Amino acid sequence: MGFEETIKEALQFFDDIDNVVFEITREQETQSFLIDSLQDQLFTTGEDGNKNSLGEYSELTVQIKRRKGQPTDRITLKDTGDFYKTYSIDPFKGGFIIDANGQKSSIDLLVKYGNDILKPNEETIEIIGDYYKEKLNEYFVNLFI
Repeated sequence: MGFEETIKEALQFFDDIDNVVFEITREQETQSFLIDSLQDQLFTTGEDGNKNSLGEYSELTVQIKRRKGQPTDRITLKDTGDFYKTYSIDPFKGGFIIDANGQKSSIDLLVKYGNDILKPNEETIEIIGDYYKEKLNEYFVNLFI
C-alpha cells in the first residue's frame, strides 16, 4: 500500500469514528466490560455517578448482611444480584444508554435512588475511556496490516 492510500485510509477512519465506536460498543465483550465497570463502581463505592452516597443500612439490615458476608458500610444494591442482572447497554452512534430494571418487590430502585445510580463517576469514565482508546488503537492498527 502506498503512502497516499495509507493517508486516505487513515482519514476515512477518522471520518467513520462514530460508526467504529458504535460497532465497538455493540460487541458483547465491550458491553460486558461496560456493565462490569458500572456495577463495580456501585458495589465498591455505594455512590451514584455524582458521588452521592446511597445512604446507610439499618441496624437490622447490617446484621443480615454480616451473616451473608456482604458489605455493611455502604448500600450496594446487590443483596440478591437480581438488579445487577438486569443491566443492559443500548448503543447508538455517538454513545450508549445504560439501563436496568429497578423494580424490587414493592419499590423501584431507580425511583428511590435516582437514575444516577446507573451513571459512571469520573473514575469509571476514565476507565471506560482507556478501554475505548485501546480498542480504537487496535482497530486503527489493523487497518494497515
